[in-house]
Amino acid sequence: MKLNRIEIILASGIYLFVLVLIFSNQVHSEGARYTASLMAYATVIFGAYLAFTQWISPAFFQVRKLDVGIAFTLALFFLVWLGLTCCIWVRDYHRWSGGQFVVHLKRGESLGGASLAFLLLFAYEAVKRLIRYLQHTRSTLATRIGKESLVVLGGGTVVFVMLLAVEEKLAAFWMAVIPYAYLIYALNIYWLLPLKERRLHNFMIYFLIAIGISFVAFIPFGLFFLAFMRSADELYFVLWICINLIMMPLVNLVYQRQKARISQLINLKMELGQTSADLSFLRSQINPHFLFNILNTLYGTALQEKAERTATGIQKLGDMMRFMLHENNQDRILLAREIDYLRNYIDLQLLRTATSQGITVECTIDDALESTYIAPMLLIPFVENAFKHGISLQEKSWIKVSLYESEGKVYFDVHNSIHRKPETDPERRHSGVGLENVKQRLAMLYPDRHDLVIRETTQEFFVHLTIEC
Repeated sequence: MKLNRIEIILASGIYLFVLVLIFSNQVHSEGARYTASLMAYATVIFGAYLAFTQWISPAFFQVRKLDVGIAFTLALFFLVWLGLTCCIWVRDYHRWSGGQFVVHLKRGESLGGASLAFLLLFAYEAVKRLIRYLQHTRSTLATRIGKESLVVLGGGTVVFVMLLAVEEKLAAFWMAVIPYAYLIYALNIYWLLPLKERRLHNFMIYFLIAIGISFVAFIPFGLFFLAFMRSADELYFVLWICINLIMMPLVNLVYQRQKARISQLINLKMELGQTSADLSFLRSQINPHFLFNILNTLYGTALQEKAERTATGIQKLGDMMRFMLHENNQDRILLAREIDYLRNYIDLQLLRTATSQGITVECTIDDALESTYIAPMLLIPFVENAFKHGISLQEKSWIKVSLYESEGKVYFDVHNSIHRKPETDPERRHSGVGLENVKQRLAMLYPDRHDLVIRETTQEFFVHLTIEC
């Protein structure tokens, strides 16, 4: 249901309630003329409310047609002034200047009533705008308290006006209790109870602080109440005690339920996040396995066509992909697995250079002990760099790789020729990025437990790395 329909229904309900209230309280004591004038008075105010909130404000002010909106508002104000004057003229027809209407128009009662009615209408529209603004702003503690305060004060004021027509003391009681009760609620829910949990206060400290603050906060509300209940000073403390006896347990109950609900939501989010992570992991495994199936198909096709070198390259590429998928994400792996990856990579590169006579690749890689572990992908960047910058199909080139283990240390050497890429080669700008990455990883993973020496001339590039595993 739209907001304007809810407004009309609530306003109509209040209007009918006021009519019934006027009729039941005045018909037997003041006479039919007086009752009819009050009911007409309420009808004029209700009509002004409908005209302003349902037509003038949305049709002109909300679309920035201020000049037309002001003109219609002034016209409505004069109509309300005239209507209220008619109501008063009917009520006091036999008292004032032979019933002359102009005399009543000049009196301040109808003008004051019209001014007060429009002042309330403007305040009502301002509160509506403020609520809509808060609804569209980012949800914070301040906006939440603002929304709750507007609801409490707005609803409390409406009920206060209705009770004021019935019993003045009952209205004063309502207006003193409701805002103070919400103040106690807000102070405890948003400040005192969270403070108690953050600082690990026991219940007695919290209770003493809460009681002291609630007593000080009650002073203006209590004075407002006593202003209407002039002969009931003893009710001040009774009222304060009764409100706190009701609000304190209620606030603690609401806070504990909110805390349990928030904890449940956090657990649900964690479970949802874990489920999403599991789904993402399963999804991430689908694509590599699909590629493995394609590689197996290509491997079988190469064997059928008796392309043994191609089949061997596909098989080694598949082994390297499995290494990247299953072991590259671990913190430490067996040195033997790192060596297998190195050998597969070198063998793939040899397939490319096997037919070139001027390229020499020498590899002396010893098998590692099964108890030796190393961080993955620390050695391969140096070999990749050697094949990237040390191989030329037009010039004589060489690469020498040596790897062995002794007394808990790994010794790794790469020696290669250098063939500079031309300035127009797009790969030239990315040169050295992989080596810088390895240097940073070595500094973080093996601080004071590694030795890296890199030397470069115009024709050669040399790397020596020692790691204490």
